Amino acid sequence: MKKVSANIKRWFLAIVGDAFIIPLSYVGAYYLRTLIKPIDPFNEIIPTTLLILITIGYLCIFYLFGLYELKRIVSLNTFAKILISVLSASIFISLIKYGLYLFPIGRGLLFIANIFILSLIFGWRMLSHKLSKYVFTPKRVIIVGKGKAVHEISQAIKLVSEDLTVIGTVQEKEDIEVLGSIDQLQDIIQEHNIDQIVLAGIEEKDSNIAHIILDARLKGILVIDMPDLYQTLLKKIPINYVQEKWFINAKGFERINNILIIKVKRLIDMMFSFLILIISLPLWLLIALMIKLNSHGPIFYKQRRLGKNESMFMLYKFRSMIHKAEKNGAVWAEQDDDRITGAGKILRKLHVDELPQLINVIKGEMSLVGPRPERPEFVEDLKKEIPFYSLRHFTMPGMTGWAQICYPYASSLKDAKEKLEYDLYYISHMNLLLDMRILLKTVQIVVFGRRKQDYRLGQD
Repeated sequence: MKKVSANIKRWFLAIVGDAFIIPLSYVGAYYLRTLIKPIDPFNEIIPTTLLILITIGYLCIFYLFGLYELKRIVSLNTFAKILISVLSASIFISLIKYGLYLFPIGRGLLFIANIFILSLIFGWRMLSHKLSKYVFTPKRVIIVGKGKAVHEISQAIKLVSEDLTVIGTVQEKEDIEVLGSIDQLQDIIQEHNIDQIVLAGIEEKDSNIAHIILDARLKGILVIDMPDLYQTLLKKIPINYVQEKWFINAKGFERINNILIIKVKRLIDMMFSFLILIISLPLWLLIALMIKLNSHGPIFYKQRRLGKNESMFMLYKFRSMIHKAEKNGAVWAEQDDDRITGAGKILRKLHVDELPQLINVIKGEMSLVGPRPERPEFVEDLKKEIPFYSLRHFTMPGMTGWAQICYPYASSLKDAKEKLEYDLYYISHMNLLLDMRILLKTVQIVVFGRRKQDYRLGQD
C-alpha cells in the first residue's frame, strides 16, 4: 500500500481534468461569443489571472458539492450534481461581478461558458470512469487468517476499494472462497497469480506461517496486516483487532507532540477563531433573541468537558434545550431529544449552537479541529467499556473533527466506539492538509446538510 492508490489517481485525474476544462470553456465561450455577436474587448476580455481565480472558485464549489467523492457509477445523479455546482458557481461569480465589480464578464459569456463546463465535465467523468477500468488494474488479493477479522477486511475491500480484488481466503472459511490451507500458500500464490497477502487474525504459532509469509514477501508479494489495510481503506483504526503493541509500532502517533505542528495549529486556531467571531457577531445577537423568545432560561449553556490530558474545562454553547434539562443527572443526548426547544432544533440543524466554543479555542482549551471533548460523567464508563479510549485525550479536543464528518450523531456506547476509531485515525494522521479537509467538509455539511454517503466519507 505504499504506492499511490487508484482512488487517489482517479481523484487527481478528475481535478486535473476540471482545472483544464474550466478555463478552456471560458476561452472557447469568448471566441464563440465574438462570432455570434461582437463584444467590446475592453469589457469582456479575460485576463490569465482572472481565469486562474475563476478556476479555483469553481474547483472549491465542486468540492463543497461533493464532486470529488468519486463513485463507481456515473449516472444522472452525477449530472444533477454537476448542474447544481455549475449553477452555484455562476451565482457566485454574478454576485462578485455585480456586487464588487471585479469580473468583466457579461451574462452571455457566462452562460455559454457554463454550458461548455457542464457538458465537458460530465463527459470527462464518463470517459475517465471508462478508461480507469482499463488503466487501473486491481491487485489480486488473498486473505490469510481466521475469525471475524477475515470477514471485516473482506467486506471493507469489497465496499470501497477499486484497487483490490479478493480472490479468496486461506486457512479458515468465512464468506469468501476457501483456496486451501496455509501449507499450500506458495502453490496458491502461483496458481492464482496473487499480488498481495492480507494477514488477518494470524498468530505466530500457526503452521510455521512466519517462514512461509517471509518466503512469499521475498518473491515480491506485498504483505500487509489487516489493521493497516483497514485504516487505509476506511480511514479509521479497528480497535477490536489491534493490541497495545500495534500502537507502539504504528507510525504517526508521535505527531501529537510535534512542536511545529502544535504551534502552527495554534496560530491557525487563533486567526480563524477571531475572524469567524467578528463575522458572526450579528448572528449571535439574532440567536440570543431566538432563545429568549422561545424558552425561559439563560442564553448560554456551560458544561464540564475533558480536554487534553483529561484536564477539566467549561465548554460554552448556545442553549438548545429546556432550562435545567439535566436536573436528574447526565444522560446521552439524542438527535430527536424531546428536551430540545423549538429554537434549539433550528440552532442544531444549522450547527450554530456550537459558535460560543470559539471562546474555548481562543482560551487555548480547544482547537478548531480535533476529537470532540467528552463529558467526565461518561468518560470513566467509556474507558472501561472501550479499549484504548484514553488515547483520544492525548491531543487537543476540537470544535469539529474527523469522527464528526465521517459518522452521524452519537448517542450510545456503540456510537462512541465507532467514533473513537475515527478519532484515533485522525490522531495518527494529523496534519494541516487533513485539518483543512475537515474544515471544508464541515462547511459543506453545515451549508448543504449531511448526505447518506457522508457516513463513509473517508472512502471517497
